[in-house]
Amino acid sequence: MSYLLKMVAIIASLLVMAGCGVFSNTTRTDVSGYPYRHADFDYKYAWKTTATDNGLLIEGALKNVRYAFINSVQMEVNVLNKDGKIVATSKDYPMPQQTRESEVCFFSLMFKDVKPVPGDILRFQVHYTGNEGGNKSGVDWYSSFKADALTGTAILPQSKKTDGWW
Repeated sequence: MSYLLKMVAIIASLLVMAGCGVFSNTTRTDVSGYPYRHADFDYKYAWKTTATDNGLLIEGALKNVRYAFINSVQMEVNVLNKDGKIVATSKDYPMPQQTRESEVCFFSLMFKDVKPVPGDILRFQVHYTGNEGGNKSGVDWYSSFKADALTGTAILPQSKKTDGWW
């Protein structure tokens, strides 16, 4: 009888784990809770900042708008003061790590003991491997942009125009 219970427990565990693998977090694309936006040729960004007792929390989403799939994503955000000096740095590996075109991955960064003041800037830097869909078409890419730390307004060159999330 105990052998039968073990088999039932193993089968039930396998079914539960298989069910978790079927649900994809990339299907969640509602970014209405993220008031700040930036669009680039490869990713569209949406994020929010929250002041906590411990510092500054940045949470957001990246939408792949360029490659058949992107993987090995690393995000680093620096808080720069008005003189351009780095005040704090935080890194994250957005999940899921591989996204297909039009899919979304999510990030969360915590800056301990940081309270942004007027003139502070957030510098977002993303490093990833993009693939056009062929066997040897991997592109090692770095992408970056800056935003006002208090308002979330992207700081762009005059020639660059951003569009919406979709």
